[in-house]
Amino acid sequence: MNFHVRHYSEIDKEKWNTFVRSSSMGWAYFLYDMIKFHRHISYKNESFAIVDENQDIFMVIQLHRTPQNKLVSQWGFVVKDNLTKKQSKHLKEFFKNYIDLYISKFKIKSFDLNICPLSAINLPEKHNMVNPSIYYFFSPGLRYTYLVDLSKSDDRMLADCEETTRQAIRKYDKLARYTVVESDGSLADCNKYIELHKETYTRTNAKKNIIDDSYNKNIFETLIPQKISKVFFLKDNETNEYIATVAILIYGKTAYYWWGASKDDKEVGVNKYLLFKVICHVREMFGKCGYFETGGAYPHKRVGKYKGLNDFKKCFGTFLHPIFKGSYQKLPDIKTHEQLKLLGVKINLKTSSKVLKIIKTLNKSM
Repeated sequence: MNFHVRHYSEIDKEKWNTFVRSSSMGWAYFLYDMIKFHRHISYKNESFAIVDENQDIFMVIQLHRTPQNKLVSQWGFVVKDNLTKKQSKHLKEFFKNYIDLYISKFKIKSFDLNICPLSAINLPEKHNMVNPSIYYFFSPGLRYTYLVDLSKSDDRMLADCEETTRQAIRKYDKLARYTVVESDGSLADCNKYIELHKETYTRTNAKKNIIDDSYNKNIFETLIPQKISKVFFLKDNETNEYIATVAILIYGKTAYYWWGASKDDKEVGVNKYLLFKVICHVREMFGKCGYFETGGAYPHKRVGKYKGLNDFKKCFGTFLHPIFKGSYQKLPDIKTHEQLKLLGVKINLKTSSKVLKIIKTLNKSM
């Protein structure tokens, strides 16, 4: 079996997506049009697939290179299910060789990733607590996210929320002042979403984190029509204005609270009200099963921005769920022939077809 690297741009979209959906490691993050734009516009897309001589995909990885010359994979990789031991060993070795050569060629400073927590293989009922990144030569790490179990009984959905959240939901239900509106992906909705996004990051003194319009337009122009994403607005019935918004990602019977934004001038608790209503909408859509991820957890924080984010994300009757992390264990920066020797590869470049194939693949993909 001979493996080769094919850059993201060299793979047919449908072929890429079919592979992602066929694997228990797949999730919305890895779909072709999700990878097209990164929230940091300066990041170079280095996502790639490993294919065999028949061009069958065995692995894809979401990968970007930062201006600081670091490799980051926000949600890791997807590997083909049911590999034989021989195939698995060969794939791991090829991945290692390719990444080591890439790191050496571009003098990469670090390579970090997270493993998607909502893929089928990582759901709570199937989790075996093994970090899959260790098999691909990453040093393991751990963080957490919050999940809502959508299969809980109807009476527990509100009862399990924290007290201030329950109070806000009951208050606004009683007032009937607000209506939750799902976007149809229109240009007008897109412009309003971008407006609320910029207003939010300006209010929180984080202008440098405002996302490029192209990223947000991709949500409305591409992801909503494909049913990968949904966007909801909270409309003030008195003014007929949209005052808050929530964007989610959907994959199978799982969903993720992706982005949220709101106007500066609003009543306390309306963001909680909107997100709770979205969670309940998704629960009904899923037939009262599955999971809703409200986002990264920081339960150890006692003050500051991340304490506030943690308090918001945990208040919907959630439980903690692991996100595995990994830092690639690269070889020391040494000459290429010495590096190849450490990799156990013969260094006679004239006769070693294995070395030539690796180098040819690396050079072609850059």
